Amino acid sequence: MQTDPIQLYLHPAERVDVQDLIKTDNELFNKVLTVFSVLCDEISELKVTVEDNFYPALIMFGQACHGEEDNMKAGESEVHIGRMLAFFQDMSNFVDRCNAITINMIHQLASLYQSFQKLWKSTFKLVHLHPVFDALASLLEVMITIDAIVVDNPSIITSWDKYKRMMQYVRSDPPRYNVTAEKVKQFERLLVSLDQTIMSAQVFQSCIEQDFEVFSGGDVAEDDEDLHGSDSGRGGGRASSSGAESRIDIRSNRVFLDEFVRCISTRLSIAESAIASATETFERNDLVGTAGLYVLLRGLHPPSVPVEPVLYKRLWEMQLKAPCVTICGKIMWYMPDFLLKYSPMTSKKLHPTDVTQFRREYLHSLDRAFPADVTTAKLELSAWLVRMESYFQPTTRGMGDVSRTLSIRGNLILKGLILAKRVQTMMHTLVNLHLSLQIPMPKRVVRPLYTCVEILKAVEFMFARKNPILAESLSHLLRQVAHSLFSFFRPLKAHLEASKKFDDTKLDVLAAVTVLEDILNSGESFSYTRITVLDLAAQIAMISLENDDAANEKGDDLGTTVCTGLKDAGEPVKLMWKLRLLGDFQRKIRSACDCSFFYWSRELLHPFLADLYRQPEQANRIQYIVGGFLDAIKLLRGAQHETDNERYVNAYAEFIESVMEEEIVENLCKDVENDLRLHVHSVHLDHLDAPNPKSADFRVLHYYLNLRPIRLHGKMLDLRQQVTHYLESTFYNLTTVALHDWKTYGEMRNLANDKYGLRLADNHLPMGSLDQGLDVLQIMRNIQIFVARYNYNLNQQFFLERRSDKGSRHLNSINIHSIASSIRTHGMGIMNTTVNFTYQFLTKKFDIFSQFLFDEYIKSYLQREKRWYKKHRDDKEVDNKYPFDRAFHFNKDIRKLGVSDSGKTFLDQFRMLITEIGNALGYVRMVRSAGMNHCSNAIKFVPDLNRAHFKFEAYAGDGVAEEKNEETGEVVQSEIVGAKLSRETVVAACNLDSVISTLAKNFSENNDYFKVLVKVFQDVTVSDEQKHLVNFYAILPALTINYVETTVQAKDLMYKNTRRRESYFSDDGFAIGVAYILAILDQGEQFDALHWFEEVERKYKVEEEAYNEKQSEREARKREQTAKKQKETAAELIDDEDEVHTLQLTAKRIELNRREFDLLDWSLNGARIFFKD
Repeated sequence: MQTDPIQLYLHPAERVDVQDLIKTDNELFNKVLTVFSVLCDEISELKVTVEDNFYPALIMFGQACHGEEDNMKAGESEVHIGRMLAFFQDMSNFVDRCNAITINMIHQLASLYQSFQKLWKSTFKLVHLHPVFDALASLLEVMITIDAIVVDNPSIITSWDKYKRMMQYVRSDPPRYNVTAEKVKQFERLLVSLDQTIMSAQVFQSCIEQDFEVFSGGDVAEDDEDLHGSDSGRGGGRASSSGAESRIDIRSNRVFLDEFVRCISTRLSIAESAIASATETFERNDLVGTAGLYVLLRGLHPPSVPVEPVLYKRLWEMQLKAPCVTICGKIMWYMPDFLLKYSPMTSKKLHPTDVTQFRREYLHSLDRAFPADVTTAKLELSAWLVRMESYFQPTTRGMGDVSRTLSIRGNLILKGLILAKRVQTMMHTLVNLHLSLQIPMPKRVVRPLYTCVEILKAVEFMFARKNPILAESLSHLLRQVAHSLFSFFRPLKAHLEASKKFDDTKLDVLAAVTVLEDILNSGESFSYTRITVLDLAAQIAMISLENDDAANEKGDDLGTTVCTGLKDAGEPVKLMWKLRLLGDFQRKIRSACDCSFFYWSRELLHPFLADLYRQPEQANRIQYIVGGFLDAIKLLRGAQHETDNERYVNAYAEFIESVMEEEIVENLCKDVENDLRLHVHSVHLDHLDAPNPKSADFRVLHYYLNLRPIRLHGKMLDLRQQVTHYLESTFYNLTTVALHDWKTYGEMRNLANDKYGLRLADNHLPMGSLDQGLDVLQIMRNIQIFVARYNYNLNQQFFLERRSDKGSRHLNSINIHSIASSIRTHGMGIMNTTVNFTYQFLTKKFDIFSQFLFDEYIKSYLQREKRWYKKHRDDKEVDNKYPFDRAFHFNKDIRKLGVSDSGKTFLDQFRMLITEIGNALGYVRMVRSAGMNHCSNAIKFVPDLNRAHFKFEAYAGDGVAEEKNEETGEVVQSEIVGAKLSRETVVAACNLDSVISTLAKNFSENNDYFKVLVKVFQDVTVSDEQKHLVNFYAILPALTINYVETTVQAKDLMYKNTRRRESYFSDDGFAIGVAYILAILDQGEQFDALHWFEEVERKYKVEEEAYNEKQSEREARKREQTAKKQKETAAELIDDEDEVHTLQLTAKRIELNRREFDLLDWSLNGARIFFKD
């Protein structure tokens, strides 16, 4: 939260002096209230200063950066002290000021609470200034904390001793160190002062050992007013003077000491009722100040008077509820240890007697109850978050009464603060007690412990997220509380103003109510200063009713007045408590949600994240845990013994990042990879099963991948990006090692996208295109093998292997991108070479083609079919369509001529010949498309060459005065001033011009290689020697039947595990071959005149009608048997099953053949487009 670029601080600084807040006609009242308000206000400022500046520097002194050894180098300790001497001097001045304020406050209280004081008799006899004693307790708590930090950090004492020893050398030879003896003495006086207080952890001791009965004007600031010299009106203090000093009677002032005891007792009662209750906030920490007040009271108490043991016993027994208090970071404070050190008292009735054993038992019971308590707190958090989200909306429309909504918002803020403080206390107590007592932490508290961190950060993040709404409603919320508070005092003010008889008491109460009204109605915010004045005025306005009888004896109606005005004195106290918390709730929330003490237990981050990783559905909690550990960065920035404290911050941030990498990122990457690998291998390997989602160790990893980037110190950690980068690197590296696994990693890449939404970049490795596949040169050299072993797909432009080589489980494929990669390797010139090789191949194939058609049997058959069709095409039965049956019978009769060793007829071999011709043409088309693809990719960064004729050589060299247009040959006048660069640069520019020119030429050329190949062979086929080729179109009906039968069989084999037989789903080379030969022989119109595909459609339509008729007859026969209720015999049942099976096979055959003929028709029509003029 500290790194947010924009933060709203909702509590403005106070710019009004205390004197301006207290304006009544009662001057003496103004003076008393002003004195105590100024003192309390200054104490609050001192406490803020010490918490923000002094505590972090003292705690971090001598701490080594994470990852570095604690052993300091020789002389480093002295350097650390030297760097912080200015800091220690400021701290010494701070301690002196604390001592002075302590004396001043004791003097002011002792002067006010005296039996002969008229002001005490009239008013303050019934008033208990709890805010003043609270402020004094807060100041003593600061001094106790400073001592505890120094004692807890041995580096301070060790470094200080080394520095003192070093000063002996300076004292013995000042000129050597460039100082004078006088400056050395002056400096040593400062060191002595530091040595006797801060460095010896005697700050609190030196404070309580002051002579509080000595009064000197120097211990009070000039702007502080005091009550000592006041003798006007009801004033007048008893102070005996001797010489330059005056003495104030404190030890014999029973009124003051009794008030002191009463206020301590009240603080203890508040703590006893609040600690471990549903409304506990900072009462546990207040115990430190309460114990400090008690020790101070013991010092002020006269030695001759025995001390009442009740207070001591109550303080001792507070450890039953709060055995320890975390005062700063990991530093623990124990009530019994403190009492035994500063104010021991022998008593046999103290409980517990064995303090150490009690702490161990308490910790053991805390370990047992901790999981259940955290579960309860988490449920409360869930309810609180829901209500916060519901009531802290940008608009209050639909929420009902606005006043009620504001009240609920205020209560929710307090509820969040109370919940956070309770959880923090549980966490502090558990961790720090284990550290202090050196007792191992049981494993069962690990998960509840980081749940506590999550709760605290959830509360803090919710307040941060609702800051804009809080900013809008805070002033109205405070005004509402202020209005409710003054509503209790309004009747009292009215009653006092209506009174006809005034005495001193009524005047003081009226003045207090006036101050209350002025403050509650004057501002939109309530700073600590205003709340202090408000609290003091409220204490006077709520005069205690304990002495009502005494008041009635005086003959006035004060008791009646108070009873009439304040019927419920507890409600204003609650509202003051609420106003005090809401007035500075941001700082209190930040303190209650602080987890910086984990810096000393940072190794817990490993088990926290390791345990959390085992719960993928809880992945969103990672940000909360990391945020809790990052709280220590503010503490690390407070280190002042190093010139650069950012070293601490960076080292700690790197530690957190490394733990994240080790416990989350690495495990997540490996688990995602293993999951993908198992899924892919389970498909291909029979002995592996796919991961079972119901198994105990199955993890749903997408919870981590769907997380928003995790905020670390100054950077974001995106788990999705980390896993993506890991998989890309892994797949790339493993593919380079074993190129034959490229398909496996390709499947894993696709599965990562489908299952986890991970879009992995293409690794741009050759995979099956170059090294593992076929190179374009290799195809050209072996084109006769290529066209025989590969099938062509016309629409998607790829070649697929017919049958795997040597029983391989994979089939090779060739597409445009693989050819483009070859062109990028070998250059654009390979395209023309491909056409030349194809021409040579087609020449050989046409010789075989011509020989087949020249065969007497084939030639006679085709001539006979031509004559028959010419004679009968106008018959009604023929209807200008070549009959299907004649082509079908020829397909069967040709088998009589014999078959090859592989079972192929002559017609099969002729069909395969045409298919190979078509495959060769398809390869030419693919090479041309791949060339255009490569050329467009290469030229996309070049400007429009049709508009700009830019020559890099001219501009890089000497320039030219005229330029020759290469296309027209004209000389164009063009003044070009060259840059006259080096010869190497000019050569490079010339090469660039050449490359761009080649690309532009190839890109703009529209070479139609098909037309070239058609024209070349047309010139040969028109000769008299090739007259037998005119019969080619007549054999196409039989060829198509042969093709369809073979294709249906090949597709059926795809569903069977038959590696040794050819199975494929596409063979468009036949269609292209037919279209090409029809174009060469110019027989397209003759073939169209056969209306062959219309005849095929008619044929299967007739068969479909026959099938439907048989089906109808069977159904009619079934209905007739059903109507007659005749049972079928066993023979009839068998015949019926055979009939059903026959009908099903017939329907399937009709559907398959019809679909294949349609596909062939469409492919042939599409292929013929390539060869149209």
